[in-house]
Amino acid sequence: MAWAVLLVAPLLFGAQANADTDTLKIGVLATLEGAFEPLGRDALRGYEIAVQEHEEGDGERPIETLTETTDGTPDSVVAKARLLIDRGASIVIGPLAGIEGIAIRDFAKSVPEVTFINGASAAQDATLRAPAENFFRFNPDSMQWIAGLGHFAYDEKDIRTIVTVGEDYSLPYTQLMGFMLDYCAAGGRVLGNHWVSPGASDTAGLAERIARTETDALLLALDPRTAKSFLEAYGKAGGQAAIVASSTTLSGSLLRSGDAIRPLLEGAISALPVSESDDNDGWEAFTERYRARFPDAGPAPSLFALSYYVNAKALFLALEETDGELGDGHESLREALAELEFDTPFGGPVALDENRQAVTTNFIVEVAEAEEDFLALRTVEEVEEVSQTLGLPYDAFLALGPPGRRNTRCPETTLAEAEPAAPETETDDDAPAEEPPPEPEEDEATVETPADALRDQLVEMLQKDAAMPERGPSIVPCLSYRDAPAAIAWLKEAFGFTETMVVPGPDDTIAHAQLAFDGGMVMVGSIRDDELQMRTPCDLGGVTQSIYIVVEDADAHYERAVEAGAEIVRELEDTPYGSRDYSARDPEGHLWNFGTYRPAIGE
Repeated sequence: MAWAVLLVAPLLFGAQANADTDTLKIGVLATLEGAFEPLGRDALRGYEIAVQEHEEGDGERPIETLTETTDGTPDSVVAKARLLIDRGASIVIGPLAGIEGIAIRDFAKSVPEVTFINGASAAQDATLRAPAENFFRFNPDSMQWIAGLGHFAYDEKDIRTIVTVGEDYSLPYTQLMGFMLDYCAAGGRVLGNHWVSPGASDTAGLAERIARTETDALLLALDPRTAKSFLEAYGKAGGQAAIVASSTTLSGSLLRSGDAIRPLLEGAISALPVSESDDNDGWEAFTERYRARFPDAGPAPSLFALSYYVNAKALFLALEETDGELGDGHESLREALAELEFDTPFGGPVALDENRQAVTTNFIVEVAEAEEDFLALRTVEEVEEVSQTLGLPYDAFLALGPPGRRNTRCPETTLAEAEPAAPETETDDDAPAEEPPPEPEEDEATVETPADALRDQLVEMLQKDAAMPERGPSIVPCLSYRDAPAAIAWLKEAFGFTETMVVPGPDDTIAHAQLAFDGGMVMVGSIRDDELQMRTPCDLGGVTQSIYIVVEDADAHYERAVEAGAEIVRELEDTPYGSRDYSARDPEGHLWNFGTYRPAIGE
């Protein structure tokens, strides 16, 4: 017990001392390591602008900012949050990335004496499921960004039927689920869902097949480069359906990508959490202050600077309400935060729901011709008071389950009324994910607008963040090959794996590689003379183990493997236990099994 008191005392002492002194210590979590470093640096700029405004307003209480840097992973952000508290912070602002947000939500429950305010994390579950009573978020989550687009597509664009094409990971699931709740409630029908591997560059076959489908529109939840490749093939095949896009698809580079896809993009619609209107005075004022304080930072703040600013601004407004006092157990501060409502540079007011999550305005945008003969987005409708459950009662929304492949079709419960909907047809297509094409060349005559920069930053971060699993697989098979580079290329082409890491070795060998497939992974390397004594089946004259991979569409996967020249050991068949599967060998003899049977842990 004595040791327990000694371990807990620094946390309690730091928070209590902070509450009773004139200087308020605020901890800030900034992702300044790894892939998110540029975004984390800009997020700090947004926080600093909020501090500057607080100091200019003669805030009731002086503050001291304590900063800790994270690398964008759950373990890192929790360790740094703990360190901030050890240093005396009683309020923590952050984090930036989605998976960090969920980790901080869980950590917040273990330190109820500390108040946490989000930075820029847009992960839905940071506040929706099992929320922490001491975690507040004043920016919308990634499903709120799509709110209203479904009704607009149906009511204003007369889109009665739609086919979806999405990348096969969490962010597109979330956006498509939010769209369907809205679109299906209006009366729209989904003719089919198609999936491609994240970052896929070869979508021509899929585009040609979809071009033969009679539908009013396509809903694209794709990386801008993948969308460009798909639309070029779709247009060449004669496709003419209207385009509806997710919040991260219509980047500035895509809108300036040339005449080949321009006819398809003109009139396309999407939704964004930030207003594109010229009369967004809050955004203009924030941008001017940003440029004045950080003249070398770029033409406009990013979404992450804006989100950190809004969340920090909320804290300082709440402190004004309490005359700088936190109250016993932060009761006064938390009550002020919960009741706060103010206008933001996002383009509308923000308030919190019972889970301390932002209720705010969303913006429907349309592609139109702008000055200098290039395409841009213009706001065509505002969707006010968008809640995290998109208008559904909380329990009814949770009953739908979390975003996933199966939640991208018309649900049984819609926003209009809880009536069963007709089942929809789903077609799963896994397109090969090869090396991404080079970045499109920019037209030197065009100038990127602040809105373009904001969208491109949004795309960059979300693709990195949403593609990162909260937790990797617990069991990972490891395979050795005589010619590992050739094996990796073949596994990508024949079986649809994607590279997540490749570490070259000497003499054209592979020291270590990680290949992903639908949330799973295998590790691959070149055979070498070491204590592990790894060999290939060709060396041994047989196999001692094989790998089973779950696929949604065994027929499509089988056709892909056959086309790539895989040796089929067991033909595609329906099994007595309800699966449809087949077995194949790779060029060096490793045995692979693919099927629709998905075992459940614990059953």
